[in-house]
Amino acid sequence: MSLIAQLDLTRFIEHFSTFLARPKDFAPSHTPPNIWEHLQELEHLDCTPPPALICLKDALKAFKKGGVWRLDTLFAFVQITRYFAYLKALASPKQHPHLYAYLDNIHFPPALLELSTHMQDTPTLKSGFYPDLDALSESLARLQAQQKKLLNQILNKSGLQSYLVDRQVHFVNGIESLLVKPGFSVAIKGQVILRSHMGYFYIEPLEARDLSRKIQEVQTKIEENLARICTHWSGLLRPHFLFLRFINHEFDYIDHIIARVQFAKSANLSFIKPNNRGDFTLSHFAHPNLNNPKPISLRFDRSLLLITGVNTGGKTMLLKSILSAVFLAKHFLPFKIHAPTSAIPYIEHIQAIINDPQNSQNDISTFAGRMLDFQRALNTPQLLLGVDEIELGTDASEASCLYKVLLEKLMTQGAKIVVTTHHKHLALLLAKNHAIQLLAAHFDPQAQLPTYTFSPGLIGKSYAFESALRYGVPLEIINQARALYGAEQENLNALIERTSALEQELRVQHAQLEEAKKAHSQQIQEELEQLQAKAQAQQAKQNALEKSYQQALRALQDALKEFERTQNKSHAHQQIQAIKASLTQPKPTPKTTTNPPALTQGACVRYKNQLGSIISLNKESCLVALDNGLKIKINAQELTLATPPKIPPQVKLERKPTAQASMRLDVRALEVLEALQQAQDFLANALLAGFEEVLIVHGKGKGILRQALREWLKKHPKVIAFEDAPYNLGGSGAQVVKI
Repeated sequence: MSLIAQLDLTRFIEHFSTFLARPKDFAPSHTPPNIWEHLQELEHLDCTPPPALICLKDALKAFKKGGVWRLDTLFAFVQITRYFAYLKALASPKQHPHLYAYLDNIHFPPALLELSTHMQDTPTLKSGFYPDLDALSESLARLQAQQKKLLNQILNKSGLQSYLVDRQVHFVNGIESLLVKPGFSVAIKGQVILRSHMGYFYIEPLEARDLSRKIQEVQTKIEENLARICTHWSGLLRPHFLFLRFINHEFDYIDHIIARVQFAKSANLSFIKPNNRGDFTLSHFAHPNLNNPKPISLRFDRSLLLITGVNTGGKTMLLKSILSAVFLAKHFLPFKIHAPTSAIPYIEHIQAIINDPQNSQNDISTFAGRMLDFQRALNTPQLLLGVDEIELGTDASEASCLYKVLLEKLMTQGAKIVVTTHHKHLALLLAKNHAIQLLAAHFDPQAQLPTYTFSPGLIGKSYAFESALRYGVPLEIINQARALYGAEQENLNALIERTSALEQELRVQHAQLEEAKKAHSQQIQEELEQLQAKAQAQQAKQNALEKSYQQALRALQDALKEFERTQNKSHAHQQIQAIKASLTQPKPTPKTTTNPPALTQGACVRYKNQLGSIISLNKESCLVALDNGLKIKINAQELTLATPPKIPPQVKLERKPTAQASMRLDVRALEVLEALQQAQDFLANALLAGFEEVLIVHGKGKGILRQALREWLKKHPKVIAFEDAPYNLGGSGAQVVKI
C-alpha cells in the first residue's frame, strides 16, 4: 500500500489533481531552488490557470525518432508558448522578481513563435497563410451546404414520411445517412449502411451519393494538404527538440504551482515552507480526510513521540496527521493549518508502519512483516517513522525489550519517530529516556467516551473494558473480565500512571529550576557587564578630560611663546624705525633739560594718552606695562605721574578669535600680483593662528612666479627664512616658509 493510502490522503490528492491542466503525478518532477518564492508570487498574481493540454510524452519520443507531428500536437506547443508569454506579460520585476527572472530566462525559438501566429485558438490554421488549403476549405463548405439542402429536400418528400423513423441526419461510418423503416425502397432509393438494433436501416440516398463522394475527395485533399503543412513545421522545429522537451517539463512545473495556488484558494488552505532547522510545531492542524476534525496543536521537539491512552481516542489519526503534515509540506501542497505559528521540518524519507503486514501468499506473519519494516527503516537516512500499535505480533514482554532497543538505535541515527501503543511495560522503559516525549489520549469517565484530546508527559490508560461496553459487548462479560483482571492489576496500572505523572512533574520542576538558575546567572552576568561598562565609561571620560587638559595646556604654552616672540619682534621693529626717523630728521635745537619726575617701580604713569604701571626702571629708561596689554621700554622723560583710576573689582572673560588659516597655499596658474596678494593674506592668517612653518606651492614652469615670490619673501618683515620644499611636498615647485 502506498504512503498516500496509508495516511488517508487518497481523496485529497485526487481532488487536487483535478486542478492540473493535464494528468500527471501530484509531485513536480523537479523542484527549482526558488519554488517557494514562485509559489508566493503566483499566490498574489491574478492569473487564469493554464488551458487543458494533451500529454506530449509519447509525441516527443516519436519526434526524436524522426516522426511528424499532427496538427493537435503542434497546437499543444502553441498553447504552451502563448501561456508563457501571457505569464511574462503579467509578472512585474518589482512585485514578482523571482517569477519574472525565471520567465525572462526562457527564450522561445523564432519558428515556434511564427507557428503561433498561424494558428487559431483551436487546432486549426488561420486563413490567409495557405491559399491551397483556404480554397479547399471554401469548396468543402460549399459542398456541405449543398448536401444539407439536398437531404432536407429528401426528408420533406411526402411519400417518404411514413417510412422515416426520425427527421434527423445521422453520421454513420463517415457518411450522412437517414434512419428508415423496412420497405423504404418503395419511396426512396438508397444504399444500406448499417442496421440498428431495433430493426431499422441507416441508408445513404442515391441522390446524395455523388455529392458525398465529392465531399470525401475534398476532405482527402485537405488532409493531404495538412499533412504537408505539418511535415513542413515539424522540419522547422526538429532542430529545437531539446528546447521543446525542456519547455514541456517547465509547463508541467508551472502547472503544478498554479494548481496548488488555485486549490488553496478554493478551500481556504495554507502553505508551509519546510525548514532545515528541525523545528516541528503544529498549530490548529486538521487532517484533510476528516469532515469535522478537531484541530491539533502540538510541539514535537524531541526524537520520539510516544502516544498512549484510550482505545479509539484518536491516537492513530494523530500519528497520521503528523506524518501527513510533513508529507504535504515537503511537496508544497496546501492544507488546513495556522501557518504563522506553525513550523514543519523538511524530512527526506517518510515511512508508515500502520497496517497489518500479514500476507498468506508471501508466507509473512504480522511480526515478520514488522521486522522487515524495521529492517528497511534501519537502512534509511533522514527518516520520519510512524509506527501504529507497535506491540502487535509477538510476546509483549519480549517485544517491549526488542522495540526499545530498535527505537533507541533509530534515534541515534537521527530518525524522528511517532509511536502509538497500549503496552505499559514498553511505555515505562521508554519514558526514562529524556529524548522521548509522552502524550496521553483522554477519556471522559462520566460520558464513557474519548475526548480526542491529549495531555503531554503522561502514560495513558487504555480503557479497554469501557470501550468494549460502548461497542455492544454485554455488561456481564465485561464484569467477568474485570474480575479476572483483578483489582491488583488495576492498582498496578494506576500506580504506573501516577509514577509517570510524578516523574513528569519532577522533570518539569527540574527544568524550571535549571531555567531559573540560568536566568539568575544571566542576570548576575548582565549586572557585572553593566558595572564593567560603567567603569570603562568613567575611565574613558577621565582619559578624555586629561587629554583635553593636556591639549589646552600645550595650546596655551604655544600661544604664550608666539605672543612673546611677536612682541619682541614688534619692539625691535619699532626701535629700528625710530632710529631711521631720527637719522632723516634735522637735529633739534637743544633745550634746557629739567629734572624728571620722581618715578618709582609700580607707580601709575601716563604715556601720551595711555595709562600704565612701571615694571622696572634704570637711570634713563623704564619698562612700562600699558593698560592695553603692551609692554614698552621708553625714556623716563616721556612719562608723567598719574592717579590710578578707581575701578571696582570685576572678572573679565575674553575669547581669542580663531583665525581662519591653513598651512598650505596653492598659487599656481595665478598672475604675479594676484599670487602675492593671496600670499600676503595667507601669511597674516597663519601668524594669527600661531603657525611657525607654512607651505606655498607656486609650481615650476618658466620660474617667473617662483622668482617674484622669493624676492617678495626676502623683504617680508615676518618671514624668518624660506627654502625649497622636500621632494614629497613639491621640491623646487614650492617654498617652506618659517614665520
